[in-house]
Amino acid sequence: MTNNILKGKRILISGKGGSGKSTLVTLMSDVLQKKGYKIFALDGDASNPRGLAGLMFGLKKEKDFPKALIDFFGGIKKVTCPVDDPSPLTRLNDSIPIPEKKIDILKEIPEKYFLKRKKIILFQAGKIKKYGQGCDGPAEKVVRDFMVKGDYVNLIDAPAGVEHFGRGISKNVDILILVLDPTFESISIAKRVNDFCKDIKMQNFWLILNKIKSKKVESQMMNKLGKLKNRVIGTVQCDSKIIESALEGVFPSKSEALNDIEKIIEKLERIKN
Repeated sequence: MTNNILKGKRILISGKGGSGKSTLVTLMSDVLQKKGYKIFALDGDASNPRGLAGLMFGLKKEKDFPKALIDFFGGIKKVTCPVDDPSPLTRLNDSIPIPEKKIDILKEIPEKYFLKRKKIILFQAGKIKKYGQGCDGPAEKVVRDFMVKGDYVNLIDAPAGVEHFGRGISKNVDILILVLDPTFESISIAKRVNDFCKDIKMQNFWLILNKIKSKKVESQMMNKLGKLKNRVIGTVQCDSKIIESALEGVFPSKSEALNDIEKIIEKLERIKN
């Protein structure tokens, strides 16, 4: 049973490309659902063609994917890049900003824009499909401002890297999680994002060490993080089943990493928000 702590929270999961953030979003959705939560997942990574539609729902063909959420708001002709135009996202027929008048998913959004299974609803903000299509800034405005009514746990799979921080998509989130794989680049990104969080006074900023093969690797990462090791909320072991399944475009029905994710969710529930 859920203790309701995470209901209504917007949780942004970020990390460099290949860190495993999309995999962790999938695992977190599974754990949260089993605990009784309703989940609204938003795939905000325009660079990953299948993304969460593949990991969460096992879909491989584009015709089966949900329509891009940005199209509901008028597409790139209507939705602007938040850097060029920081004005908030609005409905097509309403000038009130979405963060001020949240979306009622099941009443307002047609089914072609999402996938639903049990307690999980998945949207895709938008994907890069054509050469010369332009930047993904408009889709990131959707990620930043698409806020929903109800008691869903909002899990947002952020674009890979740190560029989205320059576009301010962490503006409307309650918890920011950065996924680190055992690389020098991830450690460097953690330090940079920590500076960003200080700038915006984001207190609920946490790190997850992912793809950890041994206690030695975990210890090395903690040492390199320095004072930031206090931000580590959990470690997820390297699961060979996930790696083996990835090439086939599927997600294993069982993962050893689930136990690690369960512990992380329990810690998130104990954090004062």
